[in-house]
Amino acid sequence: MAGWFTPLLQRRAAAAVAGSLLLPWAVGQFAKDFVQPGLADDAVRRQLLIDFVVVGTILFALTMVATWLIGCWVTAVMKGPRRAADAFPGAPGEPPL
Repeated sequence: MAGWFTPLLQRRAAAAVAGSLLLPWAVGQFAKDFVQPGLADDAVRRQLLIDFVVVGTILFALTMVATWLIGCWVTAVMKGPRRAADAFPGAPGEPPL
């Protein structure tokens, strides 16, 4: 990709996407273990509600990851390319003017 998408950012983005997908799914599966047909009035409906909440949470989390990556790109664009400039007058090690 481009220079702004560094290997560190790639690893963090991959971890964020993996977490956004796996954590809500795992919590949803854990929550479905407590819905039992004999104890709940409508167990299938409750499990479907948990599925809807999980899908919504995954979409929200992926949207937040996309927003974060867009923010990283905007920051890189606003900083621009790296340039070598003259030293600031009075920098350490330079004589005063």
